[in-house]
Amino acid sequence: MDSPITWLAARTPPAPDELEAWLNIPDDGTELAGGVDWVPTALLKAALVHLDDAVARPGRDREAAYQLLAADALITYGCEAASEATDVRGALVEVFVAVRAGGAGE
Repeated sequence: MDSPITWLAARTPPAPDELEAWLNIPDDGTELAGGVDWVPTALLKAALVHLDDAVARPGRDREAAYQLLAADALITYGCEAASEATDVRGALVEVFVAVRAGGAGE
């Protein structure tokens, strides 16, 4: 069973160093039953936090751009993780519905 951080660390090739520093994923150290079935959700949650942070920045600056790139990368990784889930269609639908709804609000 993977945590989102260990799942991401196992990707080949790894994320570029410049981007990897921005891929902040909360990890409380727990591993849920079902392994990768929950990793897409964790990656998506982190992506939406980055997206919210990018949108909250007035004007255009480098940090907002990195936040947006991190959100994009984490959504893409979320889709990759969903492809490993037991219910691929359900996991992808969850990703796309959450992205469409936007916001990381709990």
